[in-house]
Amino acid sequence: MGEPVSTLQKVSGGALTVSKGSALAQLPKRQALWIGAQVIATLAAAAAGLWTTHPELALTFGLAVGASAVNPKKLWASPLVIAAVSMVGLFFYIQEWPAVIGAGAAAGALASWLQPQRTDWLDHLNGALGVLTGSSLGLWAASTLVPAALPAAVIAGLTALIVGLVGSQGMLPVAYRFDQLPSLPSARQIRRLLRVAYRRPVFKAVELYRGSHSAAPDVETRRGMAEVATWVFRLQQTMQTLDHELESIDPVEIGQRIAACEDLPEDVDPFTKERRQATALHLNRLLEHRKAIAVERGRTEALVDYALAFLEEARAGLAVARELPGEAVPDRLPEVLDRLRSQAKEGDARRRTAREMSAMQV
Repeated sequence: MGEPVSTLQKVSGGALTVSKGSALAQLPKRQALWIGAQVIATLAAAAAGLWTTHPELALTFGLAVGASAVNPKKLWASPLVIAAVSMVGLFFYIQEWPAVIGAGAAAGALASWLQPQRTDWLDHLNGALGVLTGSSLGLWAASTLVPAALPAAVIAGLTALIVGLVGSQGMLPVAYRFDQLPSLPSARQIRRLLRVAYRRPVFKAVELYRGSHSAAPDVETRRGMAEVATWVFRLQQTMQTLDHELESIDPVEIGQRIAACEDLPEDVDPFTKERRQATALHLNRLLEHRKAIAVERGRTEALVDYALAFLEEARAGLAVARELPGEAVPDRLPEVLDRLRSQAKEGDARRRTAREMSAMQV
């Protein structure tokens, strides 16, 4: 019984793990994939003679292949990325505009889309502007540094290397934003990974985070609350798994099977008796495992309630800690009060004088 409990505790503990800095940590690897793929693709285009006739198109093709290789887990999208970047670069080339500008912008936007993190329009814009700028600077640097006397294949390889090296730096703002923004499960992820009965606590946790987001004083506070909300999501995933295991082990049925294995006739074959006894032993252990799973299920449910209570208290605490208009008195309030009092006294004196003059005239 001890072994399943320890295993289940490891699973619950895994739900507490929140990755930090993953995008920036993986950035050098993604940049290396980009540069390597771009150099290989550009050399292939040069071997086909494209660099000699249309070097900008060869470089565009290299940018397209490089951008498509940043995430090996999404290689299925590589043909789409290569086609899209190549078409944009070809359009710019036909319009007699620098093809590297169009291809760089498209490559940056699509490379951001290929990232494993959830992206939005701002990430695509940052990627497009960053790679566009980097590719343009890289092409200028390559035109300046690479000697024109070298063979065409060498020039193509060095140019692709420099353009890829500088252009791939445009992914840095995207990765930095990924690591700065708190990561929350989206409504689509919640509906896809959790059954209806397990969604409500997660939606409540996300709502509590968003309701207190504007009152949080700094990024670390917001990140901490987001981690708690994400923890609720993972706890609900764990609870869903544990409930599935509990449902798959019917104690009534298991008890009946144990009774059937133990209630044997006296003339039963020794081998059959031994196997029946072994079966009963395994079934008894299965019931013990079910008890351990039930304990872990109760602990997980308690952790969900604890996390939600923490978020509720944090939101209320932020509301109390927030500076309210009634806490500070305007600096000129005493001066204004003195003036109002003086004006009131002067007005009262005028009215009293007017009444006395009226009485004298009568």
